[in-house]
Amino acid sequence: YTLPETGKITLKVYDMLGRRVKTLIDGLEGAGFKSIRWNATDEFNRPVGSGIYLYQIRAGNFIQSHKMLLIK
Repeated sequence: YTLPETGKITLKVYDMLGRRVKTLIDGLEGAGFKSIRWNATDEFNRPVGSGIYLYQIRAGNFIQSHKMLLIK
């Protein structure tokens, strides 16, 4: 993802029932291009199963969600 300016960012992964699986980012991030890798674990570092997940990124007033497919 690319941030045009420094700001508070949250990036969370959810299952298809809307339950939060993992919070990947929750804090201030500087402007610029960023990337993050999810290691397919939940909040307690337990592995999650293959399937479809949703991720949501929030930056200021911007909110965007997308599906992703996890294949093990």
